[in-house]
Amino acid sequence: MTDRPSTRERRLVATRRSLAEHALRLFAEKGYEATTVADIADAADLSTRTFFRHVRDKDEAMFVADEDVFDDVVAAAGDRSLPPLARLLDGVRALAASAEKDPDVKCARERVLEENPTLRARELAQQLRWQSRVEEFLVGQGTEQGAASLAAGLALTVWREAYRRWIGDGAVVGTLGHHLDTVIGELPGHVAGARIHPG
Repeated sequence: MTDRPSTRERRLVATRRSLAEHALRLFAEKGYEATTVADIADAADLSTRTFFRHVRDKDEAMFVADEDVFDDVVAAAGDRSLPPLARLLDGVRALAASAEKDPDVKCARERVLEENPTLRARELAQQLRWQSRVEEFLVGQGTEQGAASLAAGLALTVWREAYRRWIGDGAVVGTLGHHLDTVIGELPGHVAGARIHPG
């Protein structure tokens, strides 16, 4: 049984979510360059000073709520009886269920990222941090370093490809899990087709 989040923790999560939602909406409506920190803070009903207590800049405002999602992914990967990659894919499925709650928002987010290389670079950097944290999580629970690194990299690759296909197909609710299954099913074929050269 897990402890329930405190009132303060729930408020922090709500504030981060609000910042991310307003940052995305303003980037989509006004454009990334035209949107200021003051615009985002005002939309979220925060002072600029309070804004900077939560995030460092306007880029981070769009991604700060993702950290809460990451915690849910790790929590869903808790079955130590499974191999490392299988555990992480359980976490990825939890992420898929979360992503499908707001398909229109996810599509708008992807458009903003496509139009702004600075934000896309920020997203990729965040994903690499996630990969590193997942690797540390597995190692901390007894997984060998190489296996943990490979599992973390594969899980991220599976997620990114399934998500890309889902967005490309119009982000239809109930289909992201199918895209995950398809990508996972393709992995053995890619591995079987790889040649191992004698050392």
